[in-house]
Amino acid sequence: MKLIKTFYALILMFLSLRIFNLKRHLKDKRVAIIGAADSVFDEKNGDYIDSFDVVIRINKSALVWNKENADYLGSKFTYLFHSFYENNYSGGGPINFKEFKKLGIQNLVHPNSDSKGLKAHLNFYKRHLKLKKTYILSPRLYKKITKELGCFQPTVGFSAIYSALNTDCKELYLTGFTFFKSPYLPGYRDDLRDTISNKRHIEKQGIHDPDVEFEVFKNLVQNSGNKRIILDSRLRKLIT
Repeated sequence: MKLIKTFYALILMFLSLRIFNLKRHLKDKRVAIIGAADSVFDEKNGDYIDSFDVVIRINKSALVWNKENADYLGSKFTYLFHSFYENNYSGGGPINFKEFKKLGIQNLVHPNSDSKGLKAHLNFYKRHLKLKKTYILSPRLYKKITKELGCFQPTVGFSAIYSALNTDCKELYLTGFTFFKSPYLPGYRDDLRDTISNKRHIEKQGIHDPDVEFEVFKNLVQNSGNKRIILDSRLRKLIT
């Protein structure tokens, strides 16, 4: 039975999985990427966020969004970058296509295109057993990201940021990213809102290194040329 289920999931994955075409989706667009740090509540930028052509959100963002915080978070969802780990420990959260459709999410992107990422994708299809189109980053781009980070796997949020910074988008706005130097926004991962506990959690996993990501990010911003990059006030202070 398990073998049949795996074989069926492989067929679904073969028929459904696509490369996320960054040029088509982001080129010449105004792009906003909304992270899960509490800094999103520093300013009421909801209308400003919704003014962008493309709004990318991360992991559990679709689960914690509600009308009450739309003044801060906006209400526009275009693409959701997700770890495809639908448990509380990983931070990805459940994937609910009905709810995602209501929110206007057009594409579901799992950025990791290495063997671990493809395994996560296969397990996703084994769980859902549905013909649902999903996306990964191109192997070439993902290798470029991992090369920058050495032996560490990029967080989903960093993959989204790196992808946007490597396209010809017209403008990029980032908010809700402090590279784990501040707590998550309320309701996102309340068990890890304490920054010390979260740091221990990340170190225990041994998969990501937010400090390395932060250094790579600063370098990307400083060498972005004429690309218009707008950072929220907290992130702007962190890199100066």
